[in-house]
Amino acid sequence: METILNGLNPTQREAVEHIDGAMLILAGAGSGKTKTLTSRLAYLVGVVGIDPANTLTLTFTNKAAAEMRERALKLMPSKVSYPPLLCTFHKFGLLFLKFHIEKLGRSNAFVIIDSDDKKRLLRSIAKELKIDLNLSFIASEISKYKNSLLSPEIVLEKAELPDYKKIANIYARYQANIEENNLVDFDDLLMLTYRILSENNELRKETSNRYKYIMVDEYQDTNELQFQLLELLSSEHNNLCVVGDDDQSIYGWRGANIRNILEFSNHFKTCKTVKLETNYRSTDPILKAANTLIEHNSTRLGKKLRSHKGAGEAVKLLHSLDESMEAKAIAKEVQKLLDAGTHPDEIAVLYRINALSRSLEEGFTKEGVGFKLIGGMRFYERAEIKDIISYLRVLSNPNDDFSLIRIINKPKRG
Repeated sequence: METILNGLNPTQREAVEHIDGAMLILAGAGSGKTKTLTSRLAYLVGVVGIDPANTLTLTFTNKAAAEMRERALKLMPSKVSYPPLLCTFHKFGLLFLKFHIEKLGRSNAFVIIDSDDKKRLLRSIAKELKIDLNLSFIASEISKYKNSLLSPEIVLEKAELPDYKKIANIYARYQANIEENNLVDFDDLLMLTYRILSENNELRKETSNRYKYIMVDEYQDTNELQFQLLELLSSEHNNLCVVGDDDQSIYGWRGANIRNILEFSNHFKTCKTVKLETNYRSTDPILKAANTLIEHNSTRLGKKLRSHKGAGEAVKLLHSLDESMEAKAIAKEVQKLLDAGTHPDEIAVLYRINALSRSLEEGFTKEGVGFKLIGGMRFYERAEIKDIISYLRVLSNPNDDFSLIRIINKPKRG
């Protein structure tokens, strides 16, 4: 037990040792939330004796899930009866649908389409219906409908403005198409999972009783559908532990609902709240600036970060007349750090949107400062990779006309 609890501060330890009942861990930036979450999972399994198969830990990215899984397993006994399920929301939905999608009258040999496939299908439908609207806008609205649990029938009934009536018609045709071809998009992974659980009471009870201890990372980023899904999953026990920071809620534009974390204790009456306020990442001046700025937020649960590192250099505010001068000034600052012996791996430049990278690249190049740009097209988004995947999809599902259309003349023949 001491191995798991070693290195935890008092509030982290308080969170780890809480077993039954709902808990909100309000974790400020750099406060060791991942360490707390993985330690709690290891504590439940290795000390309390909870069967790993009865735990479910959800996060938002595969990278975060892999890191948490690795850290948690290192803390657990060398031999566990069953590896705990630690995955993204969408991976959980995929696993669930593979076992239960037949309850909707569909085969579990379904194929998942990505955002590019989705837009290609929407473009075809919009062309058929002679509708000229921005494809990204259409895709975004359909995603919002699904994450708000709105069926095509409801959207068609409620749509009032002309453009939204057009989108409703596209949505209806789109959904019919993917169901006919046994396809699911990313939103379906959660929407269909919720639908199955909400319509099958015995399965809901069985699933909730299987996952008796549920933990969620980055809870401030959850949307309405994810919240309602968590309610169903924890309905038989309320052993739901969520970790998040209301001050880091930045995904409202893609459906995240800040009320999920702000009102968590209202939904779960016996909720315990633990605040992680010791920051291990930044110095006092940085935290003072951050605390002073975030205090202007009118809707927040409230916490004040304290630095474990202590004193440090003052925060600099750089004023520039335009983006070119800004890039030149940043490049010179970076060069000063390099000349002083700072390792390049310790230096990073963050920018708000990808469009701002061009001026920075030009500024660094002119000043002769080398850099590595992180980002670009993902492996599975490359055209040749998508073509190969489409061939494999057709081989595994001869009824997948959507994938067949993509590769019917690739490579070009005749």
